[in-house]
Amino acid sequence: MQLSLGASLILLFLPASGFAHPVIPQHASTDVIPAAEHQAPPGLAPHQTRDVSTKDLGAIALSQEFRSLNDRVFRARLITIEPGGSVAWHEHRQRPGVAYLLSGSLVEIRDDGQGPRRILRRQGDAVFEQTGVRHGWTNTSALPATALVVDVIPMP
Repeated sequence: MQLSLGASLILLFLPASGFAHPVIPQHASTDVIPAAEHQAPPGLAPHQTRDVSTKDLGAIALSQEFRSLNDRVFRARLITIEPGGSVAWHEHRQRPGVAYLLSGSLVEIRDDGQGPRRILRRQGDAVFEQTGVRHGWTNTSALPATALVVDVIPMP
């Protein structure tokens, strides 16, 4: 039996006994993006985050894995954007991550150094986000869109 990438990543974060390292409790914050990453958006990009829900799947302190990463956490979340919803324009700052679209479709306005461009993202797409990427998301479809988002963040 072969699992999709999304299913494999979800299984990675399901609770189980015998973890080699404790899983950090879920974060109390429901912020989709850190306040420090908000920026004034270009014309096409979403100006605000709205109609978005998050579900923390868990996080692991990376200091247990790599001594040099003693102030970083490896985190997994499900983010759902309802029809007409959006994630505001922001710039990733030392918060690398991957968003894997589990269902639905989204329009990403993205600038990774060449100017803003519009990209249609569909179920099964993996979107890589590294320092310097500026982008925002809008759900222009009639159905909710859900992504598994895995990123490295500062220790809360």
